[in-house]
Amino acid sequence: MKLLIPVSGSSASLAAVRFAASTLRGPDNEILLLNVQPLLPSYAARFTSKRSREEMRAERSSRALAKARAFLDDAGIRFRTICAAGQVSVVTADLARRLQVDQIVLGVKRRAGWWQALFSQGAGIIDLADVPVAVVGQGRSGAFERYGVPACVGLGLTALAIAGE
Repeated sequence: MKLLIPVSGSSASLAAVRFAASTLRGPDNEILLLNVQPLLPSYAARFTSKRSREEMRAERSSRALAKARAFLDDAGIRFRTICAAGQVSVVTADLARRLQVDQIVLGVKRRAGWWQALFSQGAGIIDLADVPVAVVGQGRSGAFERYGVPACVGLGLTALAIAGE
């Protein structure tokens, strides 16, 4: 089995790596760690050389992937790292297609709750991917996400029901 994990260096992406490592064992399995760096806007790119931009991206990717690489090295799990530039969701979905991965494992912070699920890069990956996407939550949702949002939705639906009568 081949898993693709977008890694940003955050605790959420490290949780995705831990999850994948716990479920994936064996010599035929492989984890692909992907770090995507944003492209510089064209007006800023004019003032820097292509080489300096590539060096900057390589350095940032190396820092973002360091903890995930160390964890997988310690666990003895086979992996490869991929550094790319562009929009995270587009690059991830494209690589998943080209490398014929079996699944994408995506780490998200639970604190952002429904907002992140609807509007984050993760939502773009889920939308564009042709393979299953496992979403691994990290941390605990806040009280507002657990109680406030459902209460507000319930009040809104009640108001609509009353207004419809």
